Amino acid sequence: MILVTQLKTGGFDSNFSYILTGENGETAIIDPCGDISMIRNSLVENYIPKYILLTHSHHDHISGIQSVLQFFPAKIAACQFANCKIDIPLNHKDILSLDSDKINCLHAPGHTEDSMIYHLSDDSAIFTGDTLFIDYIGFCRAKEMYNTLKNILYPLNDSNIIYSGHDYGHKPFGTLGEEKNSNPFLTPIPVSFEKFKQALVNLS
Repeated sequence: MILVTQLKTGGFDSNFSYILTGENGETAIIDPCGDISMIRNSLVENYIPKYILLTHSHHDHISGIQSVLQFFPAKIAACQFANCKIDIPLNHKDILSLDSDKINCLHAPGHTEDSMIYHLSDDSAIFTGDTLFIDYIGFCRAKEMYNTLKNILYPLNDSNIIYSGHDYGHKPFGTLGEEKNSNPFLTPIPVSFEKFKQALVNLS
């Protein structure tokens, strides 16, 4: 089972970074940004650097990469369409390993063309970047976001805990099942694209 550490590193706008640690110490960092000392101080003893995962290449999510590489020499993995230097270009449904666990990489265009969702294969967590927040979604191209939410995110198991890119909601994380019932930008998804567009009018 992968240990997840959520860090409110601040960054440009209440950003989160994450540390994922496998059972034997293999470690990934998601969206290194903001106060990098928080990331360094939260790493487990004898960690094994494996990946730096990017949910998308907006500057506020990647601003800490060079600082992190000084103590965490790992491969940078991101969508093949990312607008920054990467080592592992990811396609939809690629799978990465972290010790004996698997991370499903899901292309999720809408907020950006290079948005990725990282889904732990035991249905314990999804890392949604700026695609889905608690209570909100990210600014987006409506049709692309609708298709991503309907076809990629909504079918995932309700048990997945949503770990997003910013602390925008009434709590720092929650389950996908909870958001399906309460998030005003997610509840219209099974209904129609028109209902989703109406909800977007209130996105600010």
